[in-house]
This record gives sequence, C-alpha cells and structure tokens, in this order.
Amino acid sequence: MDLYPFLITVALVFVAYFVKGFTGFGPALILIPTLSILYNPPGAIFLATFFDLIAGFLLLRSVYRQVDWKLVLPVLALFFPGAYLGARLMTLLPVMILKKILAFALIFFIILILINSFRQHKFLKIGKSLLLQTVLSFFAGFGGGLVGISGPLLVIYFKLSFPKSYFRAQLIAIFAFGAAWRLFLYHSLGAGPQLSTPKLLLLITVTLLAIWTGAHFHLKVNEQKFDRIVAFILLIPSVFLFLG
Repeated sequence: MDLYPFLITVALVFVAYFVKGFTGFGPALILIPTLSILYNPPGAIFLATFFDLIAGFLLLRSVYRQVDWKLVLPVLALFFPGAYLGARLMTLLPVMILKKILAFALIFFIILILINSFRQHKFLKIGKSLLLQTVLSFFAGFGGGLVGISGPLLVIYFKLSFPKSYFRAQLIAIFAFGAAWRLFLYHSLGAGPQLSTPKLLLLITVTLLAIWTGAHFHLKVNEQKFDRIVAFILLIPSVFLFLG
C-alpha cells in the first residue's frame, strides 16, 4: 500500500468510524465506495469489514445490557447464510461488474437514507412484521457479503419500528457479529490486501479514536441533517464507480 493511498485511507477510516460512533452504523457506506476507487472492491470490502469488527465490539461493550437477544439472534440466523452466498458470489464476479453492482446498490441505499431523513417524523411505527424482518435480514446479509454494505435495509426498518435508544443497541450487536462472520468468510476465500503491522496498528488506533469521538458527540448533532449530508457526499463515489 503506497503512502498517498494509505494517508487517504487513514482519513477515510476516521470519518467512517466517527459516523459509526455517532449513529451505531454507516461506516461501510463511506469506506467501501471510496476505497474501491483506490483499491479493488474485494480489498476495500475486506478492510472495511476488519475495522467494523473492531469498532462493532468496542461499541457493543457499552450497550451490551440493552441488547434484546430474542430479536438479534433470529436476525443473525438469516443474516449469516445471506452473507455466505453474497461472499461466494463476490469472489466469482469480475472487478468491473462488482463495481457496477456496488454503484447501483449504493445509489439505492442513498435513496432509502434520504427518504427516511426527509420524513417529518423521525419515529413512525410501521408495525413489527416477522416476514418482513426475515426477508430484510437475509438480503442485508447478502448485500453485506456481496458488496460489504448490509446496514441500510435493517436501519430503515428498525428506525421506523423502534425507538432510537432501542434500535441503536440492536443494530450495534447485529453488525458486530455480522462483521465477524463476513471477515471469516472473506479470509477463507482469500480476499483482502496485505498490510504491514505498523500501518495496521495506526489504522486500528485511528478507528478507536474516531469511535470515541463520534460516540462523544452523538447526542449533540442533528442526526437528520447529518444523514442528508452523508447521503449527498456518497453520491460522488457512487457516480465514479458507475462510470468505472
């Protein structure tokens, strides 16, 4: 990994995991499309998953007592096989096709984020549906395995079904264990760039600092406006990925 791409990677990791600390989700939406411009998509997905594993379990320590395992475990039971199928497909697709899929997926997720952020009410019950939860859990896992982005489908559903204090804790648990499973899959399939130990330690330090900073400020920032800014920023790499 050359110096210039590495410095950009450091900055992107900080921004992505500041968002993770702030919201409990979202780093893949920032890291994967941007890192896929610097590196090949499988390498970008592997890096994002590795740091999401660290950040996820760090945050899980702070919300562990709030986790509703009766909700989390059934979600993971569908998330895991979906992620397996997605990861297998990722290794079979050419890089350019994977970039196009990533671009389309990103634009779709941006639209979902914007629709939700422009709602007049941040919390609107849509009712808890076991069938809908099952379908979304599987496809969230599949999207995570294929392009490294598993959050938006579950985030939108949870936001519209549960209070903020509840859904944030459940998503942290789901994405922490989901990242561990996906990292295992990617490693088994031989995906991922080689990093020297000093660079890896620096990136881990940046991840931890960003998580702490985001968690510190998550109650002081207007989350609705923040979602809109992130969504608009993500349009830039999605266009570059789409154009190749």
